[in-house]
Amino acid sequence: MDTTMLIKTNKVLKQRAQRLAKEMGLPLGTLVNNYLRNFIIDRQAVFNAPMPNKKTIRAIEEARRDIKAGKNLHGPFDTVADMMKSLNS
Repeated sequence: MDTTMLIKTNKVLKQRAQRLAKEMGLPLGTLVNNYLRNFIIDRQAVFNAPMPNKKTIRAIEEARRDIKAGKNLHGPFDTVADMMKSLNS
């Protein structure tokens, strides 16, 4: 027996999802049901993290270079006081 599920979601998100589902020739309900089945089978919720922008990517790459070069590394600290002392130096 089928049932109806009412959920709250962002209006624009719903509209965009409906539009994309229609472009793919799929009812939105089919996509939601597939997600729910996978959620049950895999016992995990899948969330995709947004891609960082160019500035963030550059900062991450710089931090990785610093780590490899042993630059700008402090800690680990045994106490908060030790950490604060390092930050203020």
